[in-house]
Amino acid sequence: MKTSAWKHLTLALPLLAACGGAPQQQEETSVSTTETQQAPLTTPTATVRFLNGWTHSQHGAIVRGGTLVVDYDLYRMTDCHHSTYAGQQAWDTLAYVRFLPSGQLFSGSVKQATGSTSFVNKPFEVTVPSDATSVETWFFTSGRTCAPKYDSNYGQNYVFPVEAQSPSAVVWAGDWGGSFARDCEHRDGLADPIVIDSYVMERACKFVDADVYVPGVTDAATARPELIQAQVEFSVDGAATQHQWLAYQGRVGNNYRYRWNLAAEPLAYTPWSAYAFGFRYSTDGVSWYRIASGAGPTGGTARTVQRSF
Repeated sequence: MKTSAWKHLTLALPLLAACGGAPQQQEETSVSTTETQQAPLTTPTATVRFLNGWTHSQHGAIVRGGTLVVDYDLYRMTDCHHSTYAGQQAWDTLAYVRFLPSGQLFSGSVKQATGSTSFVNKPFEVTVPSDATSVETWFFTSGRTCAPKYDSNYGQNYVFPVEAQSPSAVVWAGDWGGSFARDCEHRDGLADPIVIDSYVMERACKFVDADVYVPGVTDAATARPELIQAQVEFSVDGAATQHQWLAYQGRVGNNYRYRWNLAAEPLAYTPWSAYAFGFRYSTDGVSWYRIASGAGPTGGTARTVQRSF
């Protein structure tokens, strides 16, 4: 009974008072028959990430009728991580998502317990209402033996625009380049395989670049790199494929350039022989334009990073 009371009083009441009403559960969202008939064959998906170190980023256009994924790093607020009861975790972190101008409010946990004391981040997904023009998010953590705390951009909340529709599709990507040299300067062209020897490992930068063109986005007067989802897909020694977000580097002509920084620690301290990789780009999070050893949209076989140290 004490555990239930704690959950009710420390999680629900402060947030209801702050937000002015009870948040909706995502399952309760309804869609009219007309909206269903007009819906696209694919549902646009965008991700907003809140990272340790108090940075955040948007990947993809947040589109009416689409899906918004909130990816929150639980190490942004650690005050309650040691709150336990009867040997079990007694804390949680909640995401709150409010769409404007109508004020539809959704909430859910961004924590997944994996043991009595272990946990991982859990993405929270909501459907974007058909009348939304913007969305704001904030976060709340509390526990049995800790003081509650907000992550709300100093009370201003984290605000993102909502688009009426997805941008145009990717029509081209390519122009591989990067640097595996000590001067860390981008150079056009990219060896395949990329060989990392002891000199490169110890003294050089290690990054791969490629460009992408989206009509109306990459050639627009105002840069909006958040409208494009750019990822590296890679496999280490034939293991399962992984995806990481690429870093926007700026405009090159009418294109945007994105970069994969190969982190030194995994290369130096984990066993590996070869990375197989390619880049992929999307404006809706569903249809991807891939480049690797061949041209897009399918890209052919993967490129390779090879170990030689």
